[in-house]
Amino acid sequence: MAFLDNSGDIILDAVLTDAGRQRMARGNFKITKFALGDEEVNYGVFNGAHPSGSAFYDLEIMQTPVLEAFTNNTSLMKSKLVTMTRNNILWLPTFKLNNNEQNKTQVDNDEFKGGYVLLADTQTEQNGGSQPLNVFLQGILRGEGTSFITDKTTHIAVDQGIDSTESGLSFKSSLSDDLVETAFLIRADHRLIQIHQLAGNSIASGVPAVSSPLVNQFVDDDGVASYYVSIGDGTSCVEGKPGTGAKIIDARAQIRPSIIGNSDPLTFAETFEAFEGPLGSILRIYPRTSMHVRQSTALFNEIGTTITSGKDIVIKGDYTLSTYKYIDTLINVVGVTTGYSIDIPIRIVKRTS
Repeated sequence: MAFLDNSGDIILDAVLTDAGRQRMARGNFKITKFALGDEEVNYGVFNGAHPSGSAFYDLEIMQTPVLEAFTNNTSLMKSKLVTMTRNNILWLPTFKLNNNEQNKTQVDNDEFKGGYVLLADTQTEQNGGSQPLNVFLQGILRGEGTSFITDKTTHIAVDQGIDSTESGLSFKSSLSDDLVETAFLIRADHRLIQIHQLAGNSIASGVPAVSSPLVNQFVDDDGVASYYVSIGDGTSCVEGKPGTGAKIIDARAQIRPSIIGNSDPLTFAETFEAFEGPLGSILRIYPRTSMHVRQSTALFNEIGTTITSGKDIVIKGDYTLSTYKYIDTLINVVGVTTGYSIDIPIRIVKRTS
């Protein structure tokens, strides 16, 4: 990796990705679409008070060094530029991990707060056979077992919305239709993880009972699998934007009506939301470990880390994992409409004794 000097002439640096070279070798390479990104640009250095005048306001931006072109198609352009036909958009939606109720991330692991711990196999889940499969703590996901209906974290939820209350914005209103994500692209290391959808009980009435695998659309030469999911595709992954007012309770609150009690329903529902402003759609997924991870320690020895003491992971009240191997990885989620993306930290752990 290197930077290109951008202080003078305009630079165009282009290379084919691994997939592009493969298609060219097959004789079927053809550019039909392209995307643009500005991830290297720091708009904070725009100087509207430059003493030399308006021609110099964006000088530092224009002279910012840029990265040379990458052949790895997953390394750059995690957020792509989009064109909006409306000129009255004041806020653009973003993504957040919903860290409420059945979606909570790790809280007990000081080294890995904010991510999810994915247990590699049933031996790890059961602590070598000495523990029953029930009630794992927040941020703990089962890589192989199927009895996660009682767990504190039953799935990963990525929420879309506007994180502002300016001008009367509220989670009680919904996002404009042209900004709502109706489809998502999910990427994960195919050697380590397979993405599942939730099945069984509905989210609003309880928690999902089982999961079923999604079919990936493509696995690139780096072993990264891509999954495309959308509203109405027959999966349970994408939940559309809610209506306004009380409709949010059914669509977004993930609660049983019996536990609302005398609380104001909308006030109660607010505690389950990741955004203060208008809400868009939700992506719900469940990562499972691959057969390579479940049946072997080869990948842990090659790209992982071995822990023998001092970094315990609390799985549940009577089970703390002290000696284990782990691999840190990410699940990348991209919205098809806005191009916004988020990386979800995953630590895969395997019991070693």
